[in-house]
Amino acid sequence: MPLTPRLSHRAFAGIILALVVSAPDSSTAVHAQQSPTIRRFRADSFYIREWVRGGTKDPDLLVEPRSLAVTEHVVVVLDAGTREIHAFDLTTGAKRFVLNATGEGPGEFKRPMQIVASARHVGVLDAATSRLTVYSDSGRFLWTTRVPDGPVVETICLLPRGLIRVKYLGATRAIAMIDSSGRTLSRTSLPVVTALQKAPSFANSAYIADGCAGESMAVAPFFGGSWYSISSSGAAKRFSYIEAGDEAVVVTKQRRLERTATHVTTQTTMTTEVSPIARGAMQRGDTVIIEAGATKTYPHQLLDYYRASDGAYLYSRRLPFTPTALAIAPDGRLFAASIGTETSLVVALSTTPLSPRDIAKQKQRK
Repeated sequence: MPLTPRLSHRAFAGIILALVVSAPDSSTAVHAQQSPTIRRFRADSFYIREWVRGGTKDPDLLVEPRSLAVTEHVVVVLDAGTREIHAFDLTTGAKRFVLNATGEGPGEFKRPMQIVASARHVGVLDAATSRLTVYSDSGRFLWTTRVPDGPVVETICLLPRGLIRVKYLGATRAIAMIDSSGRTLSRTSLPVVTALQKAPSFANSAYIADGCAGESMAVAPFFGGSWYSISSSGAAKRFSYIEAGDEAVVVTKQRRLERTATHVTTQTTMTTEVSPIARGAMQRGDTVIIEAGATKTYPHQLLDYYRASDGAYLYSRRLPFTPTALAIAPDGRLFAASIGTETSLVVALSTTPLSPRDIAKQKQRK
């Protein structure tokens, strides 16, 4: 699964219908395993290797790339600045197609808030219509379905036979299975204690890594000292981050943006003085990859690797810059987005044993 959009520790906002936040109750928390205190860095780290989209050659191509998703053939980018969906060839970076925000008809969307991908399909979740529109990875419209409470969807997955798995903000009745007609087949809660379900560090601010996986699902809260692995049976295990963060008290303010005959859209602004310890999460097989946030060294440019089955910390890698979005391809390659004051980029990353100084001497290949 691709990573979800970034949130600032000073002020972060989203278009949602409702949000309940309360302070965490540490007395009911599950005990975390003892965490290592020193990171072990792999000899190889990431650098820009294969292609770059945006920049001086394409100055107007991307404005605000906020979300990435990867199929077997293309990298898909949600540009929040233009409300466009761009697709680039997975190998060369060549532009494959662009989807524009045009309306509410078949194959159209107005305010894209999330993208999702499977091996051959791309889905666009529209906050304006609470609808998921699915295309082939060549850009051809296939089908669309209603997603109940779309603006409060945190993660969405495309499953076989037209089924959709949705993770809503919060922890109570947060995971839903929806069929292609928009009918909710099941609704379950994250299997954690009630106090933790209502804690701002978990319920309303947790990255869900690979919510489409059948065996397990990793939950990486923005704040605090622990992440969670939830098995297909619903059992939850709590593990320690390599570098623990602080619990957060989140203050919320709401204002109404739009009211129609069927629904009311409000904007909720959440603020806290605590820096996020996690900025995103991914999962491939038994490996959970968490993008570190408020670290003492290399802030916002680290990936920490853990084993999902027992939570063991494995190693860390350094990123060449602070990304606004990360996505992982089926073969394990990483793709990253960067938003700049003059140019915004989407790049392919690879690993190298070279030092940062040696990398800087190399001419980047575009």
